[in-house]
Amino acid sequence: MASPNVHRACSDFHQTSEATRRRYLETPLTRRQVVARGLGTGLAIYAANAISLAQILESAEAEAVAAPDAPVLVSVFLPGGCDLLDTLVPLHQYGAYADLRGRLGLREAQPLGGSGLGFHPALGKGLRGGVKGLFDQGKIGFLPGIDYANPDLSHFHSRHFWDTGLVTSRRATGWLGRWLDHNGSPDNPLQGISMSSGLSPLMRSGSKPVAAVSSPNDAQFWIPGVWGEGFDRAMETYGELASRRPTPPGPAAAASAARMARTVADRLMPYRSDDNGVDPLAPPVVYPQDNELGKRLSHLAGMLSLPLGIRVASVEAAGDFDTHDNQPQDLERNLTDVSEALSAFQADLEARGLANRVLTFVWSEFGRRAQPNESRGTDHGAGGVAWVQGTRARAGVLSDYPELTKLDAQDNLAVTIDFRRVYCSLIEQWLAADAGAVIPNAAGFGRLRLVA
Repeated sequence: MASPNVHRACSDFHQTSEATRRRYLETPLTRRQVVARGLGTGLAIYAANAISLAQILESAEAEAVAAPDAPVLVSVFLPGGCDLLDTLVPLHQYGAYADLRGRLGLREAQPLGGSGLGFHPALGKGLRGGVKGLFDQGKIGFLPGIDYANPDLSHFHSRHFWDTGLVTSRRATGWLGRWLDHNGSPDNPLQGISMSSGLSPLMRSGSKPVAAVSSPNDAQFWIPGVWGEGFDRAMETYGELASRRPTPPGPAAAASAARMARTVADRLMPYRSDDNGVDPLAPPVVYPQDNELGKRLSHLAGMLSLPLGIRVASVEAAGDFDTHDNQPQDLERNLTDVSEALSAFQADLEARGLANRVLTFVWSEFGRRAQPNESRGTDHGAGGVAWVQGTRARAGVLSDYPELTKLDAQDNLAVTIDFRRVYCSLIEQWLAADAGAVIPNAAGFGRLRLVA
């Protein structure tokens, strides 16, 4: 048994987001420059080359018109390492499960169809029965045992591997960024968006533009602590900067960034809430209150309904799945948030008529150890859980559940499917592209049918 962990989560987890930011910021942006960075904290555009004012929006609209039914892949990340054993309980191995988990084990798991698995009760919460309801409706394919061979149990390293699609510590672009490099537009940064104030490592590209957008409401100019006449004067100065056409490289880049940022803000202005709080992109379904993931997915669904040419999107859950201690309560709370948010998102897409275009992939950087620690929690382990979700997702349990009587040499769950096999399958079956151009040695990972 591991010794009690006095922290709510390990230091490695808390350092991961900062480490990721530092890695991104300290890495030379070869062939790239940040051409617009921030409208408040609501918008950032990352592009390989300067893009003219008209190009960015004309390209977005042109792509949407040319391919109105183009498939969209949404990545939803559950940070911290979601526990497979208590999320999907192996009822067909319940004796071994009870022996391993002891008093920490989940006793109220309900059967998940005829799968031989039981679901955590929190997965039944939300619209139409939550994630469990989506499974019953044939809209979810679970992937238990997902990881990679000889797993590294560091949050930072594992997150980096999943982000890049490369099990290596070297710096690299994100796997969705590389897909855009091969298949994306040179002019439309909205083709790949991170629903946050900063760029997701998944979207980090080498040559094609991408963006980070919190929401249309946040994609506007504001200066913390400045308002009234002071704000008006600041905007006048910003407008003057944007109107200039200097020739030296530094001032020219600053002026170009100012113009682009203002143009994109203006483009999203009609979709912001008015002074009375009326939201033109208001969802046709009710999302859960005080649920950050639901809020982000609601904004994304609204943006997907616009002619912006979005092809890939990244959303991160706000919860902490690094359950070293107090796992029963923390896992229930976090899975409730996820179930309520994802079920509302799916209902929203269906109500807007977008469901057949959108496939959602939910994942976490690793699983947890089979045996609990002394803090009513579980430490970093292998063999995690992921799933595909949508009206065109292949339904059921799509990978083998690890054998609980055959743990690996470190007493972790055995890995039954490599995450890169899933990536290759998504690229070919959903994004209709060559997986070999995105994932090195793609031919060696095999394929799994993920799309119905």
